[in-house]
Amino acid sequence: MRLMLLQTTTTESNAKILIKVALGCGLSPCIQQMQIQSHYMWAKDSKTLEVVNENEILLSFKVFKKDFKALKKLLLKHHTYELPEIIGIHLQKVSKPYKKWCKSAFA
Repeated sequence: MRLMLLQTTTTESNAKILIKVALGCGLSPCIQQMQIQSHYMWAKDSKTLEVVNENEILLSFKVFKKDFKALKKLLLKHHTYELPEIIGIHLQKVSKPYKKWCKSAFA
């Protein structure tokens, strides 16, 4: 496991779907879910930007590098957002016992 994929959604139902498909397809051995508040600029139209403050659910998917593209594609397919956030973070250090567990989770 060398990557963490972060993605947000607004509904508990969409979060459950995203978690279920990622675990069910064997693309992430562990997913964390956190309630967050997001603040961002959004284009209402081509001339108007608005500040948006929104309660969201942040999902943190642990993923092996070889599975990142497949997980990204799967999450995009099942996401409700027009423009879903997908951020990949390279993990420099992962404890050996946790990494071993992640590898064995889908063995």
